[in-house]
Amino acid sequence: MKKLSQTEDTDPRILDRLRAYTALDNPIRLRAFRLIHDSPGLPFHEIAKAVRIESGLLAYHMGVLKAAGLVDVAYERDGRRVTAYRLGATGQELFSELFANPSGRSSSRHASVLQRVAARQR
Repeated sequence: MKKLSQTEDTDPRILDRLRAYTALDNPIRLRAFRLIHDSPGLPFHEIAKAVRIESGLLAYHMGVLKAAGLVDVAYERDGRRVTAYRLGATGQELFSELFANPSGRSSSRHASVLQRVAARQR
């Protein structure tokens, strides 16, 4: 049986999109993602307070979001160094696709599924 390579016959954009969806398939990351969308430039410690998890675990989850290209990290100085997060271009696009008022039929199905998942996480 022939074994296919990971990327054989697969569009890299599709792989990137799948990585993004996989990153959001976790209640902690999804909450952080939505929080960052609502408050761009939110510092790490504020995300940790809002999500109510310890900083080590949050650092892992934020790393997953960053690796998937969903968030951008900025290091700002205001007396001391503060890590601030914003949605990246892919994150903005994905947020609009998933949570904005979708125009297409399949988009609305995806959004309604994700909204049900998000509601279960609350």
